[in-house]
Amino acid sequence: MIESRERTLLIRDARVYDHDGDIHDPPIRDILVVGSRIASVTAPGEHMEAKGVATETIEARGKLIIPGFVNAHYHSYDVLAKGLLEDMPFDVWALHSQPAYFDKRTKDEIGIRTLLGALECLRNGITSVQDMNSLVPQDEETLDTILAAYDEIGIRVVFSIALRDIAALDIAPFLPADMPESAMAIVRGAPKDTKEEVAFVERQIKRLDPLSPRVAWGLSPSGPQRSSRALLEGVADLAKRLELPVFTHVYETKAQTAKARAMYGDHGGSIIRHLADVGLLSPRTTIAHGVWLRPDEIALMAEHGSGIAHNPISNLKLKSGVASMASALRAGVNVALGCDNCSCGDCQSMFQAMKMYCLLAAVTDANPTGVHAREAMRAATIGGARALKLDGEIGAIRAGMKADLVLIDLDDIAYQPLNSAARQLVFSETGRGVETVIVDGEIVMRERRVTTVDEAALREDLAALMPAFRRDFARVAKANAPVIPYLLAANERLKGHDVGLDRFVCGGTVLHTRRLMGHRKAVPCCETRPPTPLIGISAPIPATRGLRAGVRSGRSRRARRKQRRHAHRRRAAESGWHRDHDRGRDRR
Repeated sequence: MIESRERTLLIRDARVYDHDGDIHDPPIRDILVVGSRIASVTAPGEHMEAKGVATETIEARGKLIIPGFVNAHYHSYDVLAKGLLEDMPFDVWALHSQPAYFDKRTKDEIGIRTLLGALECLRNGITSVQDMNSLVPQDEETLDTILAAYDEIGIRVVFSIALRDIAALDIAPFLPADMPESAMAIVRGAPKDTKEEVAFVERQIKRLDPLSPRVAWGLSPSGPQRSSRALLEGVADLAKRLELPVFTHVYETKAQTAKARAMYGDHGGSIIRHLADVGLLSPRTTIAHGVWLRPDEIALMAEHGSGIAHNPISNLKLKSGVASMASALRAGVNVALGCDNCSCGDCQSMFQAMKMYCLLAAVTDANPTGVHAREAMRAATIGGARALKLDGEIGAIRAGMKADLVLIDLDDIAYQPLNSAARQLVFSETGRGVETVIVDGEIVMRERRVTTVDEAALREDLAALMPAFRRDFARVAKANAPVIPYLLAANERLKGHDVGLDRFVCGGTVLHTRRLMGHRKAVPCCETRPPTPLIGISAPIPATRGLRAGVRSGRSRRARRKQRRHAHRRRAAESGWHRDHDRGRDRR
């Protein structure tokens, strides 16, 4: 029996989303929350005695309750740069956005940007975030300011400090040798002490114990390609001793992949096998992005129980390629979803991420892939919970789990008519329907009004500091501008280098035809093939077995092109369409 002195919340007559139930036409249920947890999920007429002691009731007829979304990959340090950048490859973007290029920020700015990013998350139904924060400077005051802001607004956060002792941009090995030293110094960055990187994090974990109930620690080597073996082994040891989750950037770009082929020759050019070797491939590990994973690496991740935080929006905006998440799902790898930086995703919207997650599966396979709305909802909730090591606590609506809940207004036009709750959440919802948000049993947004912070005051404070921030941003952009031509040239050179697979649409088409064993067959352009040597990097790149090994046609390249042209003209003639090559358009 629930005693009346306990804080209780009854949400009555709402449709309740159940991952394992009817996701298209969810049944009407009552949810009783006691303290921070869900006490029961029952039909409206059941357990009336327990429901009668509720200290607050939300009448939720015409609402849909879903588990709070989990943003499994996020960086709060550049929230104020939203809308300032576009049409930049990854390394050019990094020149404009990374904290190391900026002066020390004020406490006010750090607090405001943290609150602002969390506020956007809550307004889009995100109740938990994994903030991988590049803490610059790496000091206690900056850390305390960030964590205090999270505690104030009431969102759940697994916080990690991004560590690295290799400061150079990922593309650095492919820059020309005659690049001016002044420009190379910007790319190279300042080295860091390996032992102090790990020691600082361990000191903060001890100093801040215990944390707020909604705040937890994670560990983050920024990326294996940015970390020495000693740093990775230090993080692995700390993760094992303290049983903490690990988050790291892996295979986000082709430059990172090409660098890995040279750095990890002892492991077949594989970052994933290197992570396994240093003890960082485990059920505690989630890699962010994973765009350029090979099939054998996906299989190895599944074997070790590691997961992927998929960031479809930023992958596209930074021209990183299209990740093969359908392959990861088939292999049994846990897939979570992230919204990434505000300067490369521009919004914290799980609705955008879910929709793109489903739609991008069509880029590499014209047939059904199994990446449906149900899978997107699971990735945005349960998948994120597993990544944050909070599975069993958040991600679903069940008795005993944390009360992280989102009420969606079904009167919104996105649900008229209501044919499938799951599909309309993923393909129709934009965030307009998010009405009430509950985190840890506390109502942090009621009927679209945030209850934990003064939004009007926050907007005033933001407006006051933005002129100075924009000036600093412009100064950084101007100072780093001389480097951009060299980065773009290196990026162009990388296009022609083969790293064993491709994550870009090839030649404007998704599929291309290749002769295999004497037969014509359409195959995805991203299938594995042997890499060619890279210019501008010292170590050799090991070959990998792939479809192109030993099965090339004996015809010349010119003959193959000629045959394709004839085939194209024949199909065009049959369909009544032809190409006006001079004007570059199709016409009948």
